Amino acid sequence: MKTDVFISGDCIISPLGMGSKLNFEQLLTGETAIAPVDDATLADHRIHAARIADHQWIGKIRNASGYTRLETLFILAIQQLIDAHSIPVDRRTLVLLSTTKGNVSLLHNPEAQFPENRIYLAEMAHAIQHYFGFANAPITISNACISGALALSVARQLLQYSDTYDQALVVGGDEISKFIVSGFEAFQALSDGRCRPFDRDRNGLNLGEAIAAAYVTKKATDDAVRIKAAASFNDANHISGPSRTGEGLYRSIREAMQLAGEPMLDFISAHGTATVYNDEMEAIALHRAGLSDTPLHSLKAYYGHTLGASGLLETILGIHSLRANRLIPSLGFQHTGTSKPLNLITQPTERPLGTFLKTASGFGGCNIAMIFEKV
Repeated sequence: MKTDVFISGDCIISPLGMGSKLNFEQLLTGETAIAPVDDATLADHRIHAARIADHQWIGKIRNASGYTRLETLFILAIQQLIDAHSIPVDRRTLVLLSTTKGNVSLLHNPEAQFPENRIYLAEMAHAIQHYFGFANAPITISNACISGALALSVARQLLQYSDTYDQALVVGGDEISKFIVSGFEAFQALSDGRCRPFDRDRNGLNLGEAIAAAYVTKKATDDAVRIKAAASFNDANHISGPSRTGEGLYRSIREAMQLAGEPMLDFISAHGTATVYNDEMEAIALHRAGLSDTPLHSLKAYYGHTLGASGLLETILGIHSLRANRLIPSLGFQHTGTSKPLNLITQPTERPLGTFLKTASGFGGCNIAMIFEKV
């Protein structure tokens, strides 16, 4: 039997600090984590990116030497949720991990102290399962840059239609590595400064690191937010280039809106990578869906593009917007830079909020739209 599903708790670990509340407060003050980075292990020249400072987490898990940097961050986020909500690790708890690259930083790293097979996502998941003693093996979702949002959607479906599970832990994360930097540079997609989503003068994205985690339940707590609807379409336009018509994102938005009963949206949390073609595609899709006038932001100028964490990270911050009745500005926007108009949020604004739309798109033509509402 289909049942409602809610996000009843969350956790963020980012360059702006540990904890969702702290991260949300930082955004309201206009704080950005993007800064110049000079690191020869990433690139032979300066890049602009957002990196988590290791001092935030060193020494905070047992047997730390047995886990990679990324696994350690996943473990810390999961532990915070388990401690805060007394979540059991038995078979009634589903675990989903979202990441695009996992432990890819171990590739060609002469200092790595881990077996070669640790590069595989299944091995990373097994290491995390072993740490907590989860009865269920984690489900790993790796579908380009919609991975975080898609993992949340999959958890919702499994809780909705199955009596096997009572709750789910959904955790997304990626770290910056030379492999990732070189890949985006090959696409000429990296900005030479802080990115400017949807702005006329945008010239690319920044990369970022973050871990985001959500506690998903069938029972609503006092401050829970309902996952109202989700839809995902792949337009298969190109291995890396977005559709010129926004077809897959448009269909995702329309189906999600129909499933949710055509709600009035208070704001949109867009993907907004600040690349020329992605922002244009989103603007076209939103225009086709009749949402050009809905207040909108991108959070990429605060955190950079956090890949497998981005959809989940930005959803959690959207949820905190709902709870606080505060709209987060889209940092860096000054001049309209898309062929279709968008209603960019430029100042922190206090107003009653109840419902928002989260969108995400990724390589290979994948797209997802999800709608969340305050209980």
